[in-house]
Amino acid sequence: MDIGNLYRRAESARQLDGPSIGIQRRILGAVDRTPTTRKIADALRGSLVGHPLHPALVTVPAGAWTASVIFDFFVREPETARRLIALGLITTPPVLLTGWLDWSERSDTARRVGLVHAAANGVGIMSFIASYRLRACETGGLRSARLLSLIGLTAVSVGGALGGHIVFRLMDASTSV
Repeated sequence: MDIGNLYRRAESARQLDGPSIGIQRRILGAVDRTPTTRKIADALRGSLVGHPLHPALVTVPAGAWTASVIFDFFVREPETARRLIALGLITTPPVLLTGWLDWSERSDTARRVGLVHAAANGVGIMSFIASYRLRACETGGLRSARLLSLIGLTAVSVGGALGGHIVFRLMDASTSV
């Protein structure tokens, strides 16, 4: 996979502009309702620390999911892997919230890449949810659960690469905290 090609294709995917504008309007409309919601959104965007919170928060689920795969395949402790998957899933909501808030203030190009980033991460999250649920079944779906974890980690890794591209290559004046 040529990751540079993925970046270029996501950047030029103008068919994402319609959905992007609609989602952006909903987010900004919800945020701009009252002075209180604006203050909360600013805090979630990182105004209190001087930089976006999303990149820091994403390390918890990403780290937990990476460790879960290590415990599955190398340490061979599926119960520890399941607990790490749960940790990743529990810590995902604030990551999503801060990510969408950051995304809503990006340029058109960055929002296009952001939608592909969100889709890749969505596949990853759903894969980890399915993996977690399979591990709870008594029918012995560990092999499938492990495969789903690998798919999830791969998707989240692609999503992370796209997120890094947004932060390090597509920053613009509209992204101030």
